[in-house]
Amino acid sequence: PPRSTLFPYTTLFRSLRSVGIGGGVLWLMAWAVGVAAAADPATITSRLTEIDTVRSLRAAEGVPTIPESAYASILSGDVETGIVSVEGHAAKKAWGLAVVDAPIERLWAAINDDLGGVAYNKLEMSEVVSGTRCNSGRGVLQLLPVPWVTDRWWITFITANDAISTATSGRVRENTWQSNNDPSLVTTTTGQAAMEAGIPIEFTKGAWFMADIDGSSTLIEYYVWSDPGGSVPAGLASRMAAGGIEDTIEAVTKFANEGQPGCM
Repeated sequence: PPRSTLFPYTTLFRSLRSVGIGGGVLWLMAWAVGVAAAADPATITSRLTEIDTVRSLRAAEGVPTIPESAYASILSGDVETGIVSVEGHAAKKAWGLAVVDAPIERLWAAINDDLGGVAYNKLEMSEVVSGTRCNSGRGVLQLLPVPWVTDRWWITFITANDAISTATSGRVRENTWQSNNDPSLVTTTTGQAAMEAGIPIEFTKGAWFMADIDGSSTLIEYYVWSDPGGSVPAGLASRMAAGGIEDTIEAVTKFANEGQPGCM
């Protein structure tokens, strides 16, 4: 289509090109920071083989297959992304893959700090509406102000995969999320005001999968499947989401390394 007809959508996705820090949707702050891996390529390759032995313990469902060529690319510090069609749905799944120069403990703290992460993203607000901050099983309401179209809100329930963490002594970790945008879950005045300021997305689900490489660098495998709803075409949203995953990984790495995640 002509660029003029895409203006509202391209403007929109400068704000919401990607999905989810800890389970929040459409999370983005495009920091110009490097995520190139400091780990030795041989060490990464060896660890990938070890990581494969525990993949059967993953809790996330419907994880898209990442091509072997992408794993080869991350040995030189690249961030790889892609999209996968879903039969019967306009919305596509998007995935990202990287080895970043940050320890797994701090990255884990960053993706679980829904409140502290607001300082690093474009969210208007983030509020725990069920469960406890930082803890598995919590529900989080988030609102994103969006130029030219109606603001979006969502509630995601975030679950840590204790089985894979226990089996690997914390060297492999996974968070999964699934949305449930039931407005009755929100009882605070701030939360209710956030919902009145926007409309809910259709759905989101996905996962962060992380594995320690050498104590100071970490493999990240990220996937998300979401539909922002409203007047935004789901197919366009999916294509833009894939482009924003690198920004999301960079932002989480920056928060982990330079910020003070509250979920250590």
